[in-house]
Amino acid sequence: MAWLSRRDKRPTEELSREFLATVFVHWEGLYRYALRLTGSPDQAEDLVQEALTKAFTAYERLREDTRHRAWVFTILRNTFLSKTRKSGREAPLDDAELVPDLGADPVDDVVVRAEDGFRHGFEDEVLEALQALPEAHRTAVVLCDVEGLSYDEIAVVLECPIGTVRSRIHHARRRLRQTLAGYATARGYDDVEHAG
Repeated sequence: MAWLSRRDKRPTEELSREFLATVFVHWEGLYRYALRLTGSPDQAEDLVQEALTKAFTAYERLREDTRHRAWVFTILRNTFLSKTRKSGREAPLDDAELVPDLGADPVDDVVVRAEDGFRHGFEDEVLEALQALPEAHRTAVVLCDVEGLSYDEIAVVLECPIGTVRSRIHHARRRLRQTLAGYATARGYDDVEHAG
């Protein structure tokens, strides 16, 4: 992998402190993302633990310029995909765009971030709609709109060009909006379509 390179050998205690400060600090975001991938709190915890263990094992080989957040989210996603393949569950759709592009969408600019107080505030309808998205689309929209990763960071996690990230986010938001139209109307968000 391109992100690996030998660092000078440092004491384990120093590496542990650095790992906690640069990687482990993303635990909450990793858990939320893992929960969206697995749909199960227990499986999400196991997935995060496995990803962090892998990250710690590889940590001393990282290049100095590594984006730690994108790197550890990549490990988590790859761990999930590996488990999915081994279990024979549904294969994730990587590049299939399920909804045709109908032009620019003003709702694409509406972003709900975890730091806005929506950490665990998703209602069942929203969680079900997220879970129904193909994995690559769900990952892109969750990492962008919930975890606040940049398109560059998401491209690293998904191992794809930024244009593909933009497309996946666009299509995920469109599908969520279609799926959640009744939910939004019932909660008084009728004018979301006209936001701009």
